[in-house]
Amino acid sequence: MKIRNIICSVLLFIVSIGGLIGLSSCNEKSQEITIYTRDTTSGTRDGFFTGIGLSNAKEDNSYLKEGYIEVNSNGDMISSIKNDNNGIGYISLSSLAESNLKGLIYEGVEPTEKNVLNGSYKLTRNFNYCLRETYLNSTNKEICDAFVAYLSTVEGKATIKDKGGILEQKSTDQSWDTIKANYPVASKDNSGITISVGGSTSVKSIVSALLLEFSSKCGGFKYSYNPTGSGDAYKRTNGSEKDGANYCDLAFLSREFKSDESLADSLKGKMCIDAIVAVVNKNNSCSSVDAKTLSDIYTGTITKWDEVK
Repeated sequence: MKIRNIICSVLLFIVSIGGLIGLSSCNEKSQEITIYTRDTTSGTRDGFFTGIGLSNAKEDNSYLKEGYIEVNSNGDMISSIKNDNNGIGYISLSSLAESNLKGLIYEGVEPTEKNVLNGSYKLTRNFNYCLRETYLNSTNKEICDAFVAYLSTVEGKATIKDKGGILEQKSTDQSWDTIKANYPVASKDNSGITISVGGSTSVKSIVSALLLEFSSKCGGFKYSYNPTGSGDAYKRTNGSEKDGANYCDLAFLSREFKSDESLADSLKGKMCIDAIVAVVNKNNSCSSVDAKTLSDIYTGTITKWDEVK
């Protein structure tokens, strides 16, 4: 009798544990969604909300569900979602591989370089650059001009691609050695020159690598790189802070230029293409979304994970 009672107790315990596990799984799916967004000057935010049809929210948080959490950079977004099983946010595709987050399939298409280039993945934007109209000295201008030229070389494109930028590599691309003679500053000793670079945080890995390798090809110039967001790119090269302590010689944007950021074509250009990816924690069972679902999540029409189909 005692043995039978023990066996029954064990079986009841196993059944109860199974029930709790099932309940826990069910509760996970019914958890409230936590939405994360970038600050209103972010180029990634601009591209994301424009892409999902919620352009009113690009610069206005009042369109978002109450309780949203605003972060200041791509890195902050990654850190936040990694620590929140119920969170959803968005980052640059160039940051996805090293983020340890789950990138969601969007409108039935995986966020990959191949799908961006063939046009099937639609949530994309350009990584752009801008130069100063006037520089503190001619050498800084010459180095920045040479750097921009380097972006289109075989070596420059290879680095951009290696760090997650998306572009077309052509058989007609020239090497830096082929065009170097067009930029005499590259043959000088520039070790006493410092170039100030800033702008979008989404391009950090790409620009950091480019600056490191190009410095050795252009007289060993020094550089100060402080990416603080796309909203500072124009402001610190040609706008209100161009002559202040935070000025930049060269800056990057992860969005297009606005109407009040007018620049001559010679002072701006595209470095590469990037995709924006909706991301969740690795433990989240969600794997795909569409534009309407994302819009409904961010506006609060959808509030729980079990409502995401």
